[in-house]
Amino acid sequence: MTSLTISDSPVDSSAGVLTPSREGAAGADAAPDDRAVPTDSASPAPDRPVAPAAPAAASAARTSRTMSILALSLGIASLFFAQSVVVPLAAIVLGVFGLRDEPAGRSFSIWGIVLACVATFGWVVVVAAGALISLPFLFFAAF
Repeated sequence: MTSLTISDSPVDSSAGVLTPSREGAAGADAAPDDRAVPTDSASPAPDRPVAPAAPAAASAARTSRTMSILALSLGIASLFFAQSVVVPLAAIVLGVFGLRDEPAGRSFSIWGIVLACVATFGWVVVVAAGALISLPFLFFAAF
């Protein structure tokens, strides 16, 4: 007759592993309600299930929004410092990396990119509009 006994696994010594073993005729006389009980005192009770541990990378990716928040902050700051080109460029780069790496901060990244683009191209549009408005007056000054 084959029965199950508990032995320690060489891979994970914190959990008992059931392995088959051969018993003689004496094992056949055992009572049917005899069960294999873990000998390790650190192992959980057999009637309570053990929940698997969550991976650390999944919890870190779920809560991390650093690049996305920085992209939004620099996007707002680029409305005031758009002529420097460094601040809007940093907001766009951080926003793109935040979109790629941080799904929890997706809206922050998008708003950072949008504000940086509006600030960067907004002052170019204002300068071009000012040049177009002043262009007719330049023609009259020539005569």
